Amino acid sequence: MFYVLLGILVTAVAVLMFNHEAGEVFGLPIEQVASVTLMSSFLLYLLPSRMSGLGQLAQSIKQLAIWLLIGFGLVLGYSFKDDAKLLVGRVAGELVPGMGIEAKNGAVTFPRSGNGHFMVLARVNGAEVPMLVDTGASSVVLSYDDAKSAGLNLDALRFSTPVSTANGTTKAARIYLNSVNVAGIERGRVEALVSQPGALRESLLGMSFLEKLGGWSVTNDRLTFQP
Repeated sequence: MFYVLLGILVTAVAVLMFNHEAGEVFGLPIEQVASVTLMSSFLLYLLPSRMSGLGQLAQSIKQLAIWLLIGFGLVLGYSFKDDAKLLVGRVAGELVPGMGIEAKNGAVTFPRSGNGHFMVLARVNGAEVPMLVDTGASSVVLSYDDAKSAGLNLDALRFSTPVSTANGTTKAARIYLNSVNVAGIERGRVEALVSQPGALRESLLGMSFLEKLGGWSVTNDRLTFQP
């Protein structure tokens, strides 16, 4: 019985967390559902003990204390789930290059990578693309392979736009991306260039995306994007 009720309570808390943003579950306020769930679990737990007599009263009280601690822990975890999410995101951002560290105000910070540059894991038209942040690039620039991964129609590209690179002058294809998402900060219709095959090793996150942000700054080896 104990494990059955524990499973019910864990499932209920999961449902509450999933529907937290909506503010209600089955049309009822989420706070009311949380209270009813917790109290119902306690009542269901006490009912078998009452029916079996008073001989197990001491054992029931002991188990009830354990149950209360478990319930308190679950409710406490639900109450601080946003802080826990931020903590997990912060740890992941430090361990996974380009993932970013999200703050409560929606800003995202990226640590400088070992090569001295800032890397981000962007989603271009829904496809994950590692990108080098380049404030000197006037627009987002995709390598030919990354453009293919993003599902672009490569046959329709026209490499007619002159661009200057470290290796000289070349030509790229000008396009508009449906969406570019960096750590949850998404912008639509982003101007971009696609490089010719083999011309670019890493895609660049340039000013055509950065200028759409609320702001960006570099402080102490940290790059911060404001939504």
